[in-house]
Amino acid sequence: MTLNPQKQTARTRKRGPMSKTKFMTKYQLEHLKKRVSAEIDPIIEEAKLMRKSVVAELTASAEGKLAKKIKADVVIKDLEKAFKNLEAAQRKAKTFFTRGVSAEMKKNMSYEFDKADGGRERYGYGSNIGLKPEDCREQLRSWAETLAIKEAEKTPEGKKVKQLELYKASAINQVFETGLPSELPKTLEAIFKPLGIVWNKKEALQIENK
Repeated sequence: MTLNPQKQTARTRKRGPMSKTKFMTKYQLEHLKKRVSAEIDPIIEEAKLMRKSVVAELTASAEGKLAKKIKADVVIKDLEKAFKNLEAAQRKAKTFFTRGVSAEMKKNMSYEFDKADGGRERYGYGSNIGLKPEDCREQLRSWAETLAIKEAEKTPEGKKVKQLELYKASAINQVFETGLPSELPKTLEAIFKPLGIVWNKKEALQIENK
């Protein structure tokens, strides 16, 4: 006759002293999970700010290199030149149509010619004319930032963020994997000790006041 290990274990628990052991409730588990986050999240956020400054520096460097590598700088320069030519042509057109004409002709003139910028509001940088130089720069910056984020992971600041996130994941896993409340404080204390986080605040306060 083949015995089922799970059934045997269940029977043993019912008969043995383990039957009196209290396991954590769902509420207790969620509470501990939130406490783990509350303890380590401020440290993670601080580390992320340090990494963010590294990303910003790497992005600025990568943007110029990427622009030259894919020859985007040439394309953007040509586009800027085209917009400058357009603006010059707009000013010339406005001058032509607004000066040297009779009062009667001015009465029937389109409101577009009344704009101080010669129609640039409609046709220039702030318009929906199409792809603008700044659109290209923004896309280039986005690509450069993606590359910079990957590079930042290799820096000490990036590695620290990753390490802290692993600490957090490990602590949360322990909360759910350690079913006995009595065993959990020591486990979490050991996980957080390298970070300078004291899990048992009450015990630490008693020691401090002695």
